[in-house]
Amino acid sequence: MKVSTRPLIAVLAAQGLAVITVSCGVPTGDSTFKAIDGEVLGGLNDPTTTTTTTTTTTLAPQTPDSAMETTSTVPVTDPPPPAAMVTVYFISRGLLSPATSEVDPSYGLNELIVLLEDGPPDDSVGRRLQSFVEPGLIVGTPTSESGIIQVELDGQEFDAIALRNQREALAQIVVTLLQNTPAVGQVSFFIDGQIVLIPTDSGSQEAASVDDFDRLLGTPSSLNGTPSNPVNVTTSVPQ
Repeated sequence: MKVSTRPLIAVLAAQGLAVITVSCGVPTGDSTFKAIDGEVLGGLNDPTTTTTTTTTTTLAPQTPDSAMETTSTVPVTDPPPPAAMVTVYFISRGLLSPATSEVDPSYGLNELIVLLEDGPPDDSVGRRLQSFVEPGLIVGTPTSESGIIQVELDGQEFDAIALRNQREALAQIVVTLLQNTPAVGQVSFFIDGQIVLIPTDSGSQEAASVDDFDRLLGTPSSLNGTPSNPVNVTTSVPQ
């Protein structure tokens, strides 16, 4: 007779399930479990709240490091203006003879007087020239008024010049100043405030121009077809 094992298997299965239930079950009695307050849990049992925080960061402007920067300034220099050429008149064999010199473009009457006082250039041409305008003859700096350059002379220095050369000295001054100063047309001379009469080709005059010394320039002029004679230098005392 065959014995049935099915009731035995069912009993064993029921016992195993009971053991598992006892091992994994959570006691519910007051002696084994107490309710945990939400404050103790730090709000873990509270409803979940999501908070979004936006942080704005402002960066300070970057300041260049002075030690890293090097500024190079290259000076710009304008080229110097070209020198001006002037013509200074000396005497050669009784005639006015020109000699050129370089001067600053801003030259004035005083620079022309200095060139006259310095005498002829020190070269082969200059050694054949002579000058009767010595340092000390002209007092101060000439002035210009109403188109006439006024030159003050030292009386003693002028008297020291030979009478025949006084006209040549005055002609040197007149022609040198007027040939290099286009804005004026005549020159007058004074000694101690008294005007000096200038011996020109056409007679004694209180003021002279370049044309008044054509004979000394090598271009003889005449008055009514007759060459004029030199006139001695005299002074005129104002009345």
